[in-house]
Amino acid sequence: MPTPVEHALLSPSAAERWLHCTPAPRIEAELPEKTSEYAEEGRLAHSVCELLARKKFTVMKPSAYTRELKKLKAHALWQDEMLTTANTYVEHLMERHMSFINEPCIAFEVRVDLTDYVPEAFGTCDCVMIGGDELIITDYKHGKGVPVSPQDNSQMMLYALGALKLYRPIFGDMIKRVSMYIDQPRLNSYGGYTLTVDALSAWGEHTARPKAALAHMGLGEYEPGSWCRFCRAKAQCR
Repeated sequence: MPTPVEHALLSPSAAERWLHCTPAPRIEAELPEKTSEYAEEGRLAHSVCELLARKKFTVMKPSAYTRELKKLKAHALWQDEMLTTANTYVEHLMERHMSFINEPCIAFEVRVDLTDYVPEAFGTCDCVMIGGDELIITDYKHGKGVPVSPQDNSQMMLYALGALKLYRPIFGDMIKRVSMYIDQPRLNSYGGYTLTVDALSAWGEHTARPKAALAHMGLGEYEPGSWCRFCRAKAQCR
């Protein structure tokens, strides 16, 4: 099922912005939020990815798959290319799946709680795999504007912290490292980034948490940069 469309004040997708410019979220909150055809298209493409991944990795009757795909194809923004990019995404999931010695745990569209580090925040991991001592998160991006790197990617690191919180009660201290992958098939852009759990937790504790606290209160200094690109307040920012 498509992920419900909800927005926290401190969205993980905007983390690069509020980690640098902590007053931005409170100013943006006073302005109307707009969706775009690109955002709706991205949500549809994510639904196609989820469907094909569930077909590949879980038990799904052919009739159920056909029925769900028919509903997606009926969407006004449907493009046949979405099946191609979704298949590429699933192929890469298979490669990561096969890298484990034993069968990993795998889940899709996993909602994670980020409130240990970011007030009132949550996120959704497109795919989570856990096996051996490694947790892998894969994020699909449908955009074809600018390649998104997983290197020091604050959104992905927040998701990873949320996934650790969710799965540690089950796997305990078995998880020692976290790998974060971003698949952007329309740009032929694929990459991964790995951190130890200790390094990731230190980033959450010493960088994400204090910056998020300032941003939630609307405090701190304005800091312009590349992160201003999608800020709703950029036209009136002093």
